[in-house]
Amino acid sequence: MKVIVYYFIVIYLINVCFSLKPIEQQLQPQLHHFNINYNNNNNNNNNNNNNNNNNNNNNNNNNNNNNNYNNIFNNEKVIVAHPKIPPYWSIENEISNPNDLISFKILLKQNNLDKLKYYFEEISDPKSTIYGEYLNIEDINKLVKSSDEDINKVIDYLKSFGIVNLEKEIKLFSDYILVETTIEKVSSVFNSKFSNYKNRNNGKTRNRLNGPAYLPKQLLNSIDFITGLSEFFEQTFKVENYLNNNNNNYNNNNNNNNNNQINNENSNSYNGGLDDILIIPKVLKSYYNVPNELIGKCEENRIGVIAFNDYFSMGALELFDEIFNITSAASKGNITIIGNDCLGKGCDQYESDLDIQYITAMGENITTDFISFNDAQWILDYLHSVLEMKNPPLVQSISYGWAELLQCDVSNGCSTFGYDSKQYVDRTNSEFQKLATLGISVLVSSGDDGAPSLGGSSGNCPIDGTVYCPTGGCNHTKTMCPEFTIYNLNNNNDDNDNDNNSYCFFPMGIASIGCTNILGDPSVLDIGMKIFSENNKQCNLAIEYDRTNLPHVYSECQCKELVNVTFRNYHFTQYQFKEDNGALFVAEYPSSSPFVTSVGATQFISRDEKITTEVGCTILQGAKITTGGGFSSFQSQPKYQQLAVQEFFNYSKSNSFLPPSFSYSSTNRGVPDISMVGHNYKIYSSDGNNKDFNQCPCKSLPVDGTSCSSPTLAGLIGLINDQLLLNGKSQLGFLNPLLYQMAIDEPRIFNDITGDSSNRCSRSYCCLYGWSTSPNTWDPVTGLGSIDFNLFLSYVLKLKGIKI
Repeated sequence: MKVIVYYFIVIYLINVCFSLKPIEQQLQPQLHHFNINYNNNNNNNNNNNNNNNNNNNNNNNNNNNNNNYNNIFNNEKVIVAHPKIPPYWSIENEISNPNDLISFKILLKQNNLDKLKYYFEEISDPKSTIYGEYLNIEDINKLVKSSDEDINKVIDYLKSFGIVNLEKEIKLFSDYILVETTIEKVSSVFNSKFSNYKNRNNGKTRNRLNGPAYLPKQLLNSIDFITGLSEFFEQTFKVENYLNNNNNNYNNNNNNNNNNQINNENSNSYNGGLDDILIIPKVLKSYYNVPNELIGKCEENRIGVIAFNDYFSMGALELFDEIFNITSAASKGNITIIGNDCLGKGCDQYESDLDIQYITAMGENITTDFISFNDAQWILDYLHSVLEMKNPPLVQSISYGWAELLQCDVSNGCSTFGYDSKQYVDRTNSEFQKLATLGISVLVSSGDDGAPSLGGSSGNCPIDGTVYCPTGGCNHTKTMCPEFTIYNLNNNNDDNDNDNNSYCFFPMGIASIGCTNILGDPSVLDIGMKIFSENNKQCNLAIEYDRTNLPHVYSECQCKELVNVTFRNYHFTQYQFKEDNGALFVAEYPSSSPFVTSVGATQFISRDEKITTEVGCTILQGAKITTGGGFSSFQSQPKYQQLAVQEFFNYSKSNSFLPPSFSYSSTNRGVPDISMVGHNYKIYSSDGNNKDFNQCPCKSLPVDGTSCSSPTLAGLIGLINDQLLLNGKSQLGFLNPLLYQMAIDEPRIFNDITGDSSNRCSRSYCCLYGWSTSPNTWDPVTGLGSIDFNLFLSYVLKLKGIKI
């Protein structure tokens, strides 16, 4: 996942790209019905028109059209969108400028999804008679096209509010409508109020809903949901997880500058393992058996990197190519950039530097697309954009993700009334199926926080107190009580909120909604924790910070011995593990989609600069992340995976390796599918000293993450596609049915990852529960294992009828 960590400690935001992972604080709903009068006039719309000289005729016509349209639709309206305002955004202007433009999408009901899935499965199955016979985008659009009745119904409704320009204001696609028009018109369409919000951290402003948006109930039969009205997908408060940063460690005995000093004799080491071999292109090619002379030669072949609010330095890429003797994609013009350069404008570069450097190093000399999206866009926006491309990359790598049950928190495309994250995921999965039916491979990092996860998790996974502050940096190496609970006594949640959102299981749930809500009040940790600590002096209770600036609880007493404290409306008490406190494990999306290839991370154990074994990547072995894996909360297990998953459970049950049965569903989608090394990659990045981040001087640094694994494998899949295309065969397309069939036919293609590998830790905390690797089968730590590239290539060429 993403090598930059975004998190809340007070209001710290987790963004793991693998993965980008924002956390959003839910706003209490304002379920009032009203029309906005931008002239602060309480008269009716016709009187408002008399006060608005620029829009008299248009608004009068709109009112007439609206009145006529209400003869068709009754006045019963329902909520279709509602904002959830993160705590670092605040209202700059209560009423948005009515002439400002805003764009949104109306996702219409799709047709023939059963036929789409049929084509998807048959085209992707190596045993099918139509394997690799991909459809074109025109055929796919015709297949799923929304009905003319639904399209016309929504278009007519928009026209009734003066949104009539089919070139400038309305753009019609096969199954959704993109609208760009004025705030004034949009507020009328949705009977809603818009405010101008400002991000306190970077100064950016955005027009978004202030309260709910409504549509006539009858329209809901024609649409799935609306996106673009309430998103606050934004990254802030970052910490580079590759640096050994130390934060202040607070306890009740020290309140002076000595808090910054770490007792190195007592502090956990962070030496990165035994020899910790540095990963560079030649190491990857040597270990995974990739011929050095194999480079891309087919002009029609393309690979791609997908980025969200992230960008790469061209100067750093050129330096990387020069140092490692890579055929320079940059100098040969083999890099196509789609999206705006945001370097120096508040976005990040380390993730994209990593992605572009290693996808082009492994897929050497293959034309590469770098496709960048802004900070208000998410997976559905990416899919819509790629499906509109004339020549989309045949292999695409995504190093971002977020809890699948909180997709509405990422995009807010889902309403708090009538829609949920499942519907957002279902709709997005339909778009992934379209890509697969086109013959496109999508690889997604599985996450950097193990089975428990961090961003969006409940935190209800009991910490193993014997593994205290595993990444180092704290004053101590052991604790008698590793966590406690903070409970908001003023539990005034609305009907859409889970009562668990009033609990913060600290620190395991540091990025949960409950902790985000509670710690959004800075006094909770500042004053409240001080009081809690002072009342437990006998335990030397303290909060200490590790090298990634995440908090840990130190205590010389057992949890049951702590004295409870109430500070204002917050109650500090001992943590008790209960099933109904929230999910132990959280799968990340889009990695958990059955229609992408989920890529986990391994790490090399080495001595004397020689690799001795490959294990699952974990902080317990000195890595900076723990590879993500587990089971989806609601997405069904695809048939291509069923046999492998069953074999895993047959082995694990007989060896008592399984976590509590309530924490997972063995019949749901399992991740990852496959793994590659994801620890200690050497990348180059511009330091921006010359104010041009696209140029050097550049610095080198080691990074970890499943976001190392995904682009590395994507580049190699690009090389295999190149050989297929040069021989007149179709590209691989969706990989998973092929991978699992390979594991049956030629298991030696995969490097079986065993040893003492577990993903029970996140990047900073270790839970008592998690998943473990199993021999000779798939497992939810490293999937099928890593690959022997030459054996992989030989299998594919034989399958496609190409003589070796």
